[in-house]
Amino acid sequence: MIKIKVLDIDEGDDLIHYHIFVDNGICSVGIEVYEYDDAFQKFAEELITFPKNVNDEVKFEIGEKDKKWAFYFMIKVYCYLRNGQSALKIDAWNNGDEETEYNASFTLKAEPASLNRLGNSLKNWNPKSYQEFEWKEFA
Repeated sequence: MIKIKVLDIDEGDDLIHYHIFVDNGICSVGIEVYEYDDAFQKFAEELITFPKNVNDEVKFEIGEKDKKWAFYFMIKVYCYLRNGQSALKIDAWNNGDEETEYNASFTLKAEPASLNRLGNSLKNWNPKSYQEFEWKEFA
């Protein structure tokens, strides 16, 4: 499952405060990030046509794994079998002091058609109009 929730929108520059939650039934992580309303559009468009071949890879990344950044979040979509079976690699890192820093990395398996639907849903999602996005389809 992937859930994205809008926590706040900055009236001055339209920067959106998101909470992203990902769960594969065994592991889960939630992270707060800041981006604009079109942050997921390129990723969505690439998912709609995924996979173009068995070596295709689609990535959504925000922040950096560097002490200069408050957070890092990545979803990498790829084929793990030659027949097109696919997965989403999740990597989330929250920079903080010893008590608040965390790092999570895990995988969700997903059918390519389900990932295409995820792309279509994300492409049509307007975070300024609908405060929450949810995707529950995976293998």
